[in-house]
Amino acid sequence: MKLLYKTSILACVVLATACGGNNGDKGTGSKPVPGYGAVYIPFTGNTYVTDVKSGNLLNIAAGTIDTYDGTLTGWDNSGITLSAYFKTAKAGSYKLFADVALPSGTEESTLTFSDGRNSYPFTVKGTGIAYIGEFSTSGNEYVKMDIKGSASPSGARFATISQYIIDGDVMGEGSIFVPSDKVSDCYWYRRGPSVHMNYTLPSGNVEWFYNEVTVPEGKDVDDTYFMLTGFGEGYMGIQTHDDGPNSVLFSVWSPYETDKPGEIPADYRVKILRKGAGVTAQDFGGEGSGGQSFMDYAWEPGKTYRTLVHVRPDGKGNTEYTGYFGDEKGEWHLLASFLRPHTDTWYTRPHSFLECFVPETSIKTREVRFKNQWAIMQDGSMVELTEARFTCDNTGRTGMRADMFGGAEGSEFILRNCGFFNEKTEYGSTFKREAQGNKPEIDFTALP
Repeated sequence: MKLLYKTSILACVVLATACGGNNGDKGTGSKPVPGYGAVYIPFTGNTYVTDVKSGNLLNIAAGTIDTYDGTLTGWDNSGITLSAYFKTAKAGSYKLFADVALPSGTEESTLTFSDGRNSYPFTVKGTGIAYIGEFSTSGNEYVKMDIKGSASPSGARFATISQYIIDGDVMGEGSIFVPSDKVSDCYWYRRGPSVHMNYTLPSGNVEWFYNEVTVPEGKDVDDTYFMLTGFGEGYMGIQTHDDGPNSVLFSVWSPYETDKPGEIPADYRVKILRKGAGVTAQDFGGEGSGGQSFMDYAWEPGKTYRTLVHVRPDGKGNTEYTGYFGDEKGEWHLLASFLRPHTDTWYTRPHSFLECFVPETSIKTREVRFKNQWAIMQDGSMVELTEARFTCDNTGRTGMRADMFGGAEGSEFILRNCGFFNEKTEYGSTFKREAQGNKPEIDFTALP
């Protein structure tokens, strides 16, 4: 990581003295100050609410750190734990500093920093760069630095932090955090990296794609899209939500590129041909636009579910897309059929992905396992898909987050993301799973 900017040693001495500090420098005659090689890590984009003593974590987190711009909006509860995350490149010790300030009306505030091994409280009495203490790292690991606060009776709010400063030979090439010139996009980085498996298709016209999914126990984190059955023009999968029941989703994008459905000309609109019982079908926007369908379904971790998507051109310059969801009882449920205009294609780009869509929940690791992928050709023959390529979104490609994993284990492909774990899969890695020869038994004439 490049050095973002430097602060003069004189300024550091003055400010560190004004802010107080921990007791680690007793008897030294002066407080440590950052050197010219120190690395500056912004609070914004690198700090999360990770624990609360009481109340709803997600609601409190969104009210403490802004969901979209990552700034501290209010911090006055000693039961809240903030955590800064950064990944070190080398093993060794380092000195930690923080650029702190007291809010108006607060005379002093005590902050405590802890990495789980060492803990340093210090009292903030002014504004500027304060020395926190010395920590160590084994290198190539995410550090979780917990921060708790309290204020004097004269003030309700705690001291605020604008940046953390790491002084020591542990950062450099391979270290990871959101730098100051990237914080304007921190909403996406705070969501964590989305990770994908892209399956290799046989040659010829593919009409159907079949996939199976299992979400392991404890990995069904709220606000996650476990997308099973993607294609060139849309996707289908299952979701968790913090504010409602689990659901199944099937969507098709319009060929007209816009985030606002109302802007789509009539002859470019995705048409709803039919939908299943209990399914809502409507237009959508915000991340492209098109037609979407969804239904509440109480799917559970540890159980296996199936998806089946049909793609076929109608011979008139349009393509019909139909999505089916298979429950744990072996029954198929129709989500919807859509007609996409100005499109003449068979099934292309089969893929799956794992995505966190609420930044506050990206502190938790989610995982999904896909197995028994089959392409069903235009002539009705079935081909098992056993090869896939791992990719990720811009958050992973630009190195803002590295908590992303993809691989194969036995007959399954695996995706894992978020939670600031240390294992990282390189973009473009390819994997092969074991073939099973377990053709899905589908009575196509009986599908709803």
